Amino acid sequence: MSQDCCQPQVDTLILACSGGSNVGQLANQAAVELTQEGFGKLFCLAGVGAQLSGFVQSA
Repeated sequence: MSQDCCQPQVDTLILACSGGSNVGQLANQAAVELTQEGFGKLFCLAGVGAQLSGFVQSA
C-alpha cells in the first residue's frame, strides 16, 4: 500500500498562480519543477476561471 501512495491513478493537475509578487513567481517555479519531475501536469487556472470548455472539463 505505501508503495502506491505517490503514484496517482489519474492525472494530477498542478495549479499555481504566478501573480505579481515574488511569492507568486516562486509558486510558479515550484509548479514547473514538479511537472518536470513527473509529479503532475502544469495547468492553467486562468483557463478554468474564463470557463473555457477544455479547461473546465479537464479540471
